[in-house]
Amino acid sequence: MYGMDTHITVKTLLKKGISHRQISSTLGIHRKVIKRIEQEPDEGLGCSSYHRARKLDGYEDQIKLLLNADWTAELIHKKLIKEHALNVSYATVSRFVRSLKSSAEAYVPMETGAGEEAQVDFGYLGKFKRSDGSQVKCWVFCMVLSYSRFSYFEVVTNQSLETFIHCHMRAFEAFSGVPRLIRIDNLKAGVTVPDFFEPLIQEQYASFLAHYGAVALPCRVYTPQHKGKVESGVKYVKNNFLRGVQHQDWERLGSELRAWTDTVANRRTHGTTKRIPSEVWRHTEREALLMLPELRYTFYHVEERKVNRFGHVIFRNNYYSVPYTLVGQTLRLFTDGALLRISHQGQEVALHCMLNDKGQYATQNAHLPPHKQVHSPEYYAERLRDQIGLPALQLMQLMQQNHPSHWKEKVRGLLHLRRAHPQQRLAHACQRALDHGLSSYRAVRDICTMLEHTPPADEHFQAPSEAAGMAHDLSIYDQISS
Repeated sequence: MYGMDTHITVKTLLKKGISHRQISSTLGIHRKVIKRIEQEPDEGLGCSSYHRARKLDGYEDQIKLLLNADWTAELIHKKLIKEHALNVSYATVSRFVRSLKSSAEAYVPMETGAGEEAQVDFGYLGKFKRSDGSQVKCWVFCMVLSYSRFSYFEVVTNQSLETFIHCHMRAFEAFSGVPRLIRIDNLKAGVTVPDFFEPLIQEQYASFLAHYGAVALPCRVYTPQHKGKVESGVKYVKNNFLRGVQHQDWERLGSELRAWTDTVANRRTHGTTKRIPSEVWRHTEREALLMLPELRYTFYHVEERKVNRFGHVIFRNNYYSVPYTLVGQTLRLFTDGALLRISHQGQEVALHCMLNDKGQYATQNAHLPPHKQVHSPEYYAERLRDQIGLPALQLMQLMQQNHPSHWKEKVRGLLHLRRAHPQQRLAHACQRALDHGLSSYRAVRDICTMLEHTPPADEHFQAPSEAAGMAHDLSIYDQISS
C-alpha cells in the first residue's frame, strides 16, 4: 500500500500529461498501480480502500448517547465492560471518545510576546480542616505569564473581588513587573456581564489594572481554549501538587504550594515550550514587563446609598454628610476601613474619617445650606464691613458684648436687611443705633423704616413697645431728624 505522497505525485504527473510508462520508470511502481490511482476520485487521495476495524465500531451509537448525557470516558469504559464484557482498555475508550468529540474547527496557537499577556483563573481544590476542626473550601488562584509560562499560585478560601485583586498584586510582585494584558475567564469577580463584544468589567477591577498600567480582556463564553495556558496551570496543580498532599491541614497548604511552585512548577521543563519557565522569565520576560508603581493599589469596598432628607447617607450604622444639593440622589461610597469617600457621577463630593461607634453624625459645615452653616466672627465682620460699612461692624461688636449667646442671629438679621434697604440707609441706621446705645436687630429695622418714610416735623415716630424684648426709653426717637 502506497502512501499519500505517492498518490499525490502520480495524480500530479498524470495531469501534466506524462505517460504511465514514464511514471512507472521514474517512481519504480507497476503500471497497474498507476492505473488504479488514476481511477480514484480526487477527494480520496491518499485513502486506501482498506479500513481497519476498531473494537468499538459497533458501539458508536450507544457511546454517543452516553456522551450526550454528560457521561465521562471513565464511566463509559466501566459500563461497556459490565454490560458487554468487552476486553477493551480505558485508553482505547478515551481515544474513541475524543474522536467522537472532535470538532471541525481548527484552533490557531495563541502566541504572545514577552511581557504582553498573563492569564488568570481559579481552580477548586476541595475541603480542608482548620486548627479548630472546622472545614473550609479552598481554591487555587493561578496567574501564568503566557510567554515564559512562569506561574504564581495561591490558596484562597473565596473568590471575592477583594481576594481577586490582592492575588493580582502579589502575583505582579512575584513577577517583578506587570503584563500589559490580563486575559480572564468570565469570573463574577472580574466580569459582571459575560459579553465578549462589550464586556462590562467591574469598575474597581478596571481601576486597579489602570493603576498598574494593564488592561483586562475576558475570554469568550464557552471557549476555554482562549486561556488554555492557565487552564493547564490549574490542572497541573491538581494533578501534580494536590495528589502529593497527604493531609487535610489548611494552615500547611499555602506554604507547601509556595514551596512547590518555586522548586517544581517553575523549574521543570515545560511540556509545550520545552523550556524552563523560571529561566525564560529571568533572562527574557522580566525585563519586558511594565514596572511596578511606587505605591500599592488601595482597595476600597464599594456600596451605594441614597441621601436622606437631612443631607446624610447611612453607612454601617452612622451618618455622613454630603452637599445639601444632593438630597434624594443615590451616591457611591468607597471605604478602606479608615476613610469614606463619597462620589456622584464619578466626582468625589465628600470625604470623611470612619466613625467607630453607632448612631454618630459626621457633618461638614460646607455641606449645609448657606443659611445653616456655622461661620466664624471674622466671616461676619468681613461681610458687614463690605456690604454695609464700618458702623455695622461696630454694632456687631456691641451685640457680642451685650448678647454673647445669640449675637450671630442678630448679625444675620442685619445682613438680611440688605434685601430691603440700600447700603447708605442701612449704614445710617446702624450709626443712629450706636449713638443711642441700641444693639438689637429690630431697632435697626425700625430706624430704616423711619428713614424710608420720614414723617413731618410735628409728628413723632412711635417705636413698637418692648422693641427687641428690651425696656429702652423710646422717647429718644422723638429727637431723630432727617
